[in-house]
Amino acid sequence: MAMKRKLDVPDDRLSSLDEHGHHIEIEPASVSGRYRRARDWAYFVLIVVFLVLPWTRFGGEQTILLDIPARRFVFFGLSFWAHDIPLVFFVFGIMCIALSLVTAAFGRIWCGWACPQTVFIDRVYRKIEEWVEGNHHERAKLNRAPMSWKKVRTWALKWFLFFFISTNIAHSFTAYFIGAERLLGMSLAAPWENWTPFLFVTILTAALLFDFGWFREQFCVIMCPYGRFQSVLMDDNSLGVLYDEKRGEPRKGTEEEGHEHGDCVNCYRCVSVCPTGIDIRRGTQMECIACTACIDACDEIMLKVGRPEGLIRYASENSIGGGKTRYLRPRTVVYASLLVAFIVGLGVSVARRQMIDIQFIRAIETPYTQKVFDDGHVEITNHYRIHLKNQYTDTLTVSLAIAAPNPGVTLIAPTFPMRIAGNETQKTHAFFTFANALTATTGRQTISVEASFPLDGETLIEVVPISLVGPFGNSADENEAASDGKTESGDETKAEDDE
Repeated sequence: MAMKRKLDVPDDRLSSLDEHGHHIEIEPASVSGRYRRARDWAYFVLIVVFLVLPWTRFGGEQTILLDIPARRFVFFGLSFWAHDIPLVFFVFGIMCIALSLVTAAFGRIWCGWACPQTVFIDRVYRKIEEWVEGNHHERAKLNRAPMSWKKVRTWALKWFLFFFISTNIAHSFTAYFIGAERLLGMSLAAPWENWTPFLFVTILTAALLFDFGWFREQFCVIMCPYGRFQSVLMDDNSLGVLYDEKRGEPRKGTEEEGHEHGDCVNCYRCVSVCPTGIDIRRGTQMECIACTACIDACDEIMLKVGRPEGLIRYASENSIGGGKTRYLRPRTVVYASLLVAFIVGLGVSVARRQMIDIQFIRAIETPYTQKVFDDGHVEITNHYRIHLKNQYTDTLTVSLAIAAPNPGVTLIAPTFPMRIAGNETQKTHAFFTFANALTATTGRQTISVEASFPLDGETLIEVVPISLVGPFGNSADENEAASDGKTESGDETKAEDDE
């Protein structure tokens, strides 16, 4: 049996824990290579987008604003309100299904390439450590060294820079919810004038310092549930960072006497660069975040010893075993189909969303009232309640009119034209009067009402169909019943308004 080396990963515990369960700070070595360069660019773009996006404007509004107290949400010029909450079903569905599809096809590429935990720690916080404390050997040596003035000074500088970065991240994150302009004004004022935002930014800064500055890989291993889902979402055709055991074994130093060793020279370079401290040669592991650092490290060693690259590579279990990776399979087809369905559902729902929502609801009373004039002419009246909702951010002036052709209907709406502020809902009443002959044949007639309002130099019109009802004739009994109904209508309407 081969003797264990100092760099061997323990079998009975996490690499970040000692035999007593105490945390061991992992200091991964830096690495260069094609994947490292690609990740650096991806991280740079993601960081810039996250930090800059809340401070930009699109269509006169903040590009992304999640104003929870005002129940207003803005995405690239589109405003959504609390009553649009059913759209969240599509949004969360798209996020969950997209993550499932990406995981089924490409493994934990999210963790290694896009997760904020990985992006900020790897691209920002570890770079600060390298600049202040040196390479991984120097950092490990500093951690083991006894307390000294140099150690205190170095740690103080490092944590000051951590604090500076953390508070900037916290402010940018808060700007998504408060608004960049409001947040800037609050930042220049005294803390006690805006206690809630101040405490939120302070607590978030402390949480980022704890997580990105110290907790780090422990969050991925202990708290994040995604790593535990991978066994359900992935299969033998899912891509991942894998070690080619057939080509690498037996490793150098473990081969039997008289036999040649495989391509793995047992240098432990893949272990030293791993941010979670695992040995990728042990197969698929929950702690692996697919950051590809071990691929670049192994390729570098293979070039030095004159062996082909790819001993550790992006591959599936099938391709490592000599087969082919099947990208189109029932799992990915179902995920892709559901994703398309949810995206289409979201697009249709947003496209059909009415920015001016006007509803005519028949009042709670008799369906109609009628009035008989001395000349025998009969006039019918229908009473409707109007619910008007403005989903624009601007204050609008809404007018109502009967759409052409008008079959002799008069609209009585004393509160119109009506001014209605952005994201405001108002309720009022409208009465439609018409001659008995309009409904004498079927007892019902459909007309259209136009709600018009000026916006951005043009007049927009929403057309609402209204169903008017009346009697099938004009008997004395109907007149008497209608007259009684009119009295009751007036009382109910008044009671409803008082309520």
